[in-house]
Amino acid sequence: MPFLASLLPAGARVAAEEVLVSGTPKRLLWMAMGHGHMEEHFYPTETGRWSDIQLPTGFGALERNLNHVTMVSNLSNNENQQPHGGSEALLTCANVVGFPGKAKHNSVSCDQVAAAHLGADTRYESLQLDTQDKGGEGHAGTAMSFRQDGSAIPGHQKPLAVYHKLFGGNISKEEQLHLLENRKSIFDVLNYDSSSIKRTLSREDAEKLDEYMTSVRDVETALSREEAWINVPKPKANVKLPGEGMTGEQDIRMMFKLIVTAYQTDSTRVITYRMPGTSLLQGMGIGYNPHALSHYGTNTMVHSMNEERTKKLCELFSDFIDDLRGTKDPLDPNGGTIFDNSMVYYGGGLRTAHRTLNVPALLTGGAFKDLEHGQHRKAQKENTPLANLWTTMLQDAGVPIDRFADANATASSILS
Repeated sequence: MPFLASLLPAGARVAAEEVLVSGTPKRLLWMAMGHGHMEEHFYPTETGRWSDIQLPTGFGALERNLNHVTMVSNLSNNENQQPHGGSEALLTCANVVGFPGKAKHNSVSCDQVAAAHLGADTRYESLQLDTQDKGGEGHAGTAMSFRQDGSAIPGHQKPLAVYHKLFGGNISKEEQLHLLENRKSIFDVLNYDSSSIKRTLSREDAEKLDEYMTSVRDVETALSREEAWINVPKPKANVKLPGEGMTGEQDIRMMFKLIVTAYQTDSTRVITYRMPGTSLLQGMGIGYNPHALSHYGTNTMVHSMNEERTKKLCELFSDFIDDLRGTKDPLDPNGGTIFDNSMVYYGGGLRTAHRTLNVPALLTGGAFKDLEHGQHRKAQKENTPLANLWTTMLQDAGVPIDRFADANATASSILS
């Protein structure tokens, strides 16, 4: 079903009309692969145009799309102190184990900064996708996205759940309202005045209660948003209903299709995705999890398995680029594609083995300003803050921000 502005609520309809006048909205996507790659399989030793340098052996199917891809090296998430988990701090650029007085805490993630600016007129301010695989993935923690107070925003782990969120579950408006009222009633019970009980709590418990109440208020806001959109029909599904038991490659490919559809229907403009690793390997006939593969040593058999994993991840990414480039953007008055109006990061918080510096960073999409794809670029200084890239993506999307997290500049000098 095409995007139909006349079906939006009045306020969102005005905003959509303004978009057509002022320009096409930008879409942002951050994807984390978990554990990184062996150096010779994924990371080029030279900089420059892909056509002029020796390609890593693991690129495989990605080669056909290299004119639409940029790799940036020397970007480090300098605050991350978790060598077994990179994605928990990937988008916050925070030391989650270094907050005074707290065993583990986080700060706001850059996708949520983007969502606050880009998500006002979409059904969902942002969308979080997650893996069903647990243990040894290189992700750590419960989420990739974090609210302003540092509390986690868990993601949908199954394509079927994402499908129902985007397209509904074939229930009437009356049934939807009934479900919303029931959920709101539950939160009415939870949303008590906490000021009196806080006086009897320790500082640590009071902070926990504040975080809990913030999460409750966020859920209430989401429920109110759902109610505001209740009269706007959800788009007609243009993908098949996912199977309940999807895992591994099948799971990833379906999530990719749902991401494209979410953008095409303007259901959201900000998405994060923590990708599965173990089930992907199992589907390839590899009995190791990503963490076990990261301890490759001199074992040539494990080296070969790592290369096959890298090739598979590059193949999936390349196919996803094909989908982005082949899907028209209904909000683009010039007939552009979803690719043309998106900024996509494909990487993670871990490089090789358990290295947390110089993390993998592949970029695609046509919405980066002054970025000509088809090259490997390198920041002049080692351990240039990864937050420089997040700052640039936010600014290119129109978010009014000078710096994000520990950024000390933008990434424009690297990308232009």
